[in-house]
Amino acid sequence: MKITRIKTAESKSAEMKGKAIQDHCLYLFRSPVILTLGGMETVCSAGTAILYEGGISRFFRGAGGRELKYDLVQFRPSSADKHYIGGLDFPLNKPIEMADSYILATTIKNFSFHIHSGGKRRSELGEVYMRLIFIALEEGCLGNEAEISDIPRFNQLREIRSEIYDNPAVQLSVDILCKRLGVGKTYFHKIYKTAFGITFRQDVIKSRINCACQLLTETKLSVSVVAEKCGYENESFFMKQFRQQMNCTPSQYRNKIF
Repeated sequence: MKITRIKTAESKSAEMKGKAIQDHCLYLFRSPVILTLGGMETVCSAGTAILYEGGISRFFRGAGGRELKYDLVQFRPSSADKHYIGGLDFPLNKPIEMADSYILATTIKNFSFHIHSGGKRRSELGEVYMRLIFIALEEGCLGNEAEISDIPRFNQLREIRSEIYDNPAVQLSVDILCKRLGVGKTYFHKIYKTAFGITFRQDVIKSRINCACQLLTETKLSVSVVAEKCGYENESFFMKQFRQQMNCTPSQYRNKIF
């Protein structure tokens, strides 16, 4: 398998109008998207994935006139890879509405970091990451739809979670989110944890620490600037939360990685 392109947190305002290429393309849409399939338009929520085979035309655009945000993995599979993909239980060239796209998004982000960082084992890592991506797709497709449908406002909650991980520095007000969903605070926290197995506050912290780890490994920004870019007004508080999550200081984390 040859990885030809990988992008995370890409934005697109223009419509994709039927472009077809030789490679397979996996998209994970971080915002609502309108997909045109077989001449029919389908509106899909944030957290939807689709794996296009090589040679298949791609038609999609952001829903509601909004800018489209997405992750992309473009690759050229061997015959053995195609056979492996064909044996998995998820559709090709059709939308896969993920029950929880966090694992897939995180895998793509980590894959992007490793493939751009170089190293003699890039090819081996690529194979491993692609298998993880395919497994995440299959598990998302095979999610318990009955359980998901029992969670009130699940699609709206999923969009909120995408916002948290796409823009960790943004201060999301629980009051505003409750107004958006038309629910009270206690109920909001209850259904959020039911949906994702983690509290809203814990998810916000996790998204910010994930962002900090990425900045510490990909940039030479000072710890204070990293803290600010991850939504922390107080560097000491950032240091405290980072240590609680990672069992080391930001500087120790950066030194361990390199």
